[in-house]
Amino acid sequence: MLTVIRVQLILNHIGGNMSIARILFYVVIACVIASPVYSQLDQSLIKEGAPKVYIDCSLCDINYIKEQIQIVNYVNDRKDSDVHILFVSQRTGASGTEYSLFFIGQNQFNGVNDTVKFATDQTDSHNGIREKTVNALKIGLVRYIGKSRVADQMTISFAVPKQQSEKPKDDWDFWFFQASLNSRINGEERSNYNWFNGSFSANRVTEDLKINLKLSSSYSENNFKYDDGSSIIEIKSVSRNQSFNGTVYFSLNDHWSWGFNAYAFRSTYSNISFSGYLAAALEYNVFPYSQSNARQLRINYRISPTYNRYFEETIFLKTNEGLVSQELSSTLSIIEPWGSTSLTLTGANYFHDMNKYEIELFGTVSWKIVKGLSFSVYGGYSKIRNQISLPRGSASLEEVLLQRRQLETGYSYWGGFGISYSFGSIYNNIVNPRFGNSGSGSTIIISN
Repeated sequence: MLTVIRVQLILNHIGGNMSIARILFYVVIACVIASPVYSQLDQSLIKEGAPKVYIDCSLCDINYIKEQIQIVNYVNDRKDSDVHILFVSQRTGASGTEYSLFFIGQNQFNGVNDTVKFATDQTDSHNGIREKTVNALKIGLVRYIGKSRVADQMTISFAVPKQQSEKPKDDWDFWFFQASLNSRINGEERSNYNWFNGSFSANRVTEDLKINLKLSSSYSENNFKYDDGSSIIEIKSVSRNQSFNGTVYFSLNDHWSWGFNAYAFRSTYSNISFSGYLAAALEYNVFPYSQSNARQLRINYRISPTYNRYFEETIFLKTNEGLVSQELSSTLSIIEPWGSTSLTLTGANYFHDMNKYEIELFGTVSWKIVKGLSFSVYGGYSKIRNQISLPRGSASLEEVLLQRRQLETGYSYWGGFGISYSFGSIYNNIVNPRFGNSGSGSTIIISN
């Protein structure tokens, strides 16, 4: 029998105090002694002969799934499972989500694989999404439970089909609209921050046509009061952005697509009074688009005649100018039982001066290395040689610290990583909502 113990420690300036080590030792021993008292009953919740199932879904309500489907054993690692269920999602044209559930058989079900799909609408409630998820899981699990020793505990029923007198009609002809208004406000005695954003979008997505239109506007304001010893200095920073983005893409076949992209932009931070372009684009997917929920290798090219007007004269002595740019990008995306990876390489330049270019590489990897050990990393690097909108003159200290003005740079980078290791009981059948998720484990805070 395995016992899982979770102790979280936050130590502040402990300075080698041995009494702290003794306290921790006694707390851990107490947890170990107390655990077997309650674990005997939990063992009865393990279903003998039932398939062991691993739900590979970070956003699913696992407790609800366990309550609704109690006939299987839930495990904590895919390598311990008989059925690994991998969730993959894609946005639909009406801002809903299409889920693909890949059932991957292991051990006695090795080679027994299946795929179940279902879609949710943006208007679906949280409970409605949970019900659809559970229904899809039941459909996929039938073939595995039916070949197990608990098959006699399974009951299958079908709803009576409704009589349909006429073909359903979409009054909106696949158009979907969304308006949103968001804000964020915080402050204290000597500073405050206000941010507002509004947007409106219209989308129409069919098998052969994809139209996305979006209008967005944002306003952010920072206010500070600084006491220099003789007086109060008030500093105010304001940033405004407005944009319109419209795309129309057509499908040619299962590998090729083409279309247009119109864009208009205004930003005080970027010294752009107005920037607009109309681009033509062509895309090739090495893999068929029908496999896009599992793997993609897309290569696209666009050419963009552009007009810019600036708030201030730029470092190239321009107040407005017409340009033509091009962009070539490639994206590889793969989702497998061991994890997922995505890599994008993009290059762009202006035709009038090929030395004004930008190259960007961005990638993410989520890797389940061995049983219980997982590793994720993301990062990107951009080489920048095309900052044509930078205003003349140097930026003030306030503009730099408050990020009110874009600064000259030759590169940018970002990234991060995460690693986790879990061990203990392989079973995860129990549902205990007491004290929420924070109620599990112990937190000890010790400071001098």
